[in-house]
Amino acid sequence: MSRARRPAARRARAAPVVVDASVAVQWFANESGSEGAARLIVEDRPLLAPDIMPVEAANAWWKKVRRREMDASDLGQAIVNLLALGIVLHPSAALLGRASRLALEVGHPIYDCLYLVLASERGADLATADEGLRRVARDADVRVWAL
Repeated sequence: MSRARRPAARRARAAPVVVDASVAVQWFANESGSEGAARLIVEDRPLLAPDIMPVEAANAWWKKVRRREMDASDLGQAIVNLLALGIVLHPSAALLGRASRLALEVGHPIYDCLYLVLASERGADLATADEGLRRVARDADVRVWAL
C-alpha cells in the first residue's frame, strides 16, 4: 500500500482499532472489500494486534500464492509493507488466559478470541472481515469497526 501513515504522536488522540489478519490480508491482496480495509489506514487511528496477526496474514498470502491468486514476489513485499505500518503488536501469551476462557464461553476459536480480548482490554474497536468474528464481537460487547 503506498499511503504513508502519520507518526504515532499525531494518531495518539484517536481511539485505537484492533486489526485482525482478514483486514491485513485485504490491504495487500486484491480482494473484494479492500477499499473498506484501506480506509482504516487513511483514518490514521492507532492500530493494535496480537503478535500472531502478521503470521496469520503471511499464511493467508502464502495460500493465495499456492492458488495462483497472488505472485510469489508479492508475498515478501506484503510482509514488508504490513510490518512497516507500525501496528503495535501485543504478546499473545499475555492474552491467552482470558482468550481461552472466552473461547470456551462463546464457542469460538482461541486465536480469534485473542483479538476480542485485546480490543476489550484496550477499549478499542475490532476491525475484521470475518462475519463470524464480527457476530461474536457484538455478542461480547466489543465495538466492531465498520468496513
